[in-house]
Amino acid sequence: MSSLVSWQERYEHSLLPVFGTPPVLVVRGLGCHVWDSEGRRLLDMQGGIAVNALGHAHPDLVSAIAEQAATLIHDSNLVASEPQIELAEALIRILSL
Repeated sequence: MSSLVSWQERYEHSLLPVFGTPPVLVVRGLGCHVWDSEGRRLLDMQGGIAVNALGHAHPDLVSAIAEQAATLIHDSNLVASEPQIELAEALIRILSL
């Protein structure tokens, strides 16, 4: 598609309009804020189903994701992994307090 076509038109052409065309094109995030393609800083209040609520670009989170991605990004639930078991055990400990 031409570079003259707006991101909204590209979105409408290539994605299912489940919630309509979004009013904002987010280009980066830091902590609890995101910036749109117009340079506006916005408070990210989109935590919910299938959305992380961990913030954006925190160095510890970036490091942990990079470390895990260098080992194993994703696997099926038909197999097990040590981090999966460790997370489940930690959650059980926390919830059992």
